[in-house]
Amino acid sequence: MYYIADVDKEICAQSNCHLCTTFCPESNCINYSEEDKSAYVSVDRCKSCEICVYICDTVAKKHAIKMTWIKKLEDRFVIKRVGLVLR
Repeated sequence: MYYIADVDKEICAQSNCHLCTTFCPESNCINYSEEDKSAYVSVDRCKSCEICVYICDTVAKKHAIKMTWIKKLEDRFVIKRVGLVLR
């Protein structure tokens, strides 16, 4: 098991900055939901590089993304045809 980026939607929705989606090196790993007005992480794509955490904490100064043990996310992602998507 390993750590996954976890976005706090309440904090993220307040800023609407999209920086994490821009700087994530893995395509389609962090996306933006217009419905939630927040970023979300595709669990099956996250490589735990923590670049998003650095961008959110240091550049955007929002502190909305933390690395979380994947077992703690079990009730927060659903299986879809394209993979596991964190909600």
